[in-house]
Amino acid sequence: MIHYATLHFRSDAWIDLQLDYIERHTSEEFRVWACLDGIDRGHFGKFHHAEDHGEGIPEEYGHLAGLICEAAEPGDLLVFLHGDTLPIADWVGPVRELIAAGTPLVGIQRDENLGEPHPHACFTVTTPELWRELGSSWGDGPEWVGTTGRTVTDLGALLWRDLERQGIRWEPLLRSNVHDIHPVWFGVYGGIVYHHGAAFRRPICRADADPGVGLPLPLRRLRHYGIIRVNERRSRRLYRRLCDGDEFFRELIADSTAPDIASAAAG
Repeated sequence: MIHYATLHFRSDAWIDLQLDYIERHTSEEFRVWACLDGIDRGHFGKFHHAEDHGEGIPEEYGHLAGLICEAAEPGDLLVFLHGDTLPIADWVGPVRELIAAGTPLVGIQRDENLGEPHPHACFTVTTPELWRELGSSWGDGPEWVGTTGRTVTDLGALLWRDLERQGIRWEPLLRSNVHDIHPVWFGVYGGIVYHHGAAFRRPICRADADPGVGLPLPLRRLRHYGIIRVNERRSRRLYRRLCDGDEFFRELIADSTAPDIASAAAG
C-alpha cells in the first residue's frame, strides 16, 4: 500500500489534477490523506482521509504521518508531497529497490535553490517504520551556509539533521531539467516527478531574492514585486497548459542526460 500525505491551502485548483496524476503513475494500491485548509468540504470525499487542520506545514505533515503510521502495514510506503506536485512516471518500483538495498528515504533535494542540502517535502518517500523511529519533523532550525555565503534554514532542516545524526542514508532526487523556465520552480526531479512550486503562496524564493539583498529596502521591495509578478504570470500560463492536458514538463527534460531514479536504483 502507498500512503500519500498532501497539503492544499485555500485553493482547490490542484486537487483533481494531482489525484489524476497519482492515479496514472502509482502502480500499487494507494490511499491519499490530505489537509485541505480553507477549502470547500465538497472536495473532502475525494480522499481516503481529509480535514481542515489549520496548522503550519510541519504540524500538518506530522499529523497526517501519525494517522498513516497507525494504519500502515510493515511493507507500506509513506509519501510526503506538496499539493502542486505531480508524479509523472512509475516511481514505486525503483524506490522500493532503493529501500530494499538499504536506502530507506528518497527525496527531492533542491541544490539549485542556493545549495539546499536537505530532503524537501514536495516529494519525499520513506517507510512508516523509519518515520516512527526517527521521531523527526518537517520543521526548520538547523542552518547551513548557502552558495551566496549567507547562513539560512528552511523546512526540512530538522529531518536532514536527524538523518545525519543517526547515520541514515538517503537518496536525493536532483533536478532533471535541461530547459529552465525558472531556476527553482517548474522542475522535474529524478525523471519521475514534477513540482510546480509556490502554487499556494507568493512565488519568490532565495534564488530570486538573494541577488538584491544589498539593495536599500525600497528598491529591494520594488525588485521583489517585479519578480513576483513575472513568476505569477509564468505559473498561471503553465497551470493552464496542464489543465488542457499539455504535459509541457516533457519539454523541460528533452535530451536530458541527468540520472533518473531508475538508474539510481540500478546502481
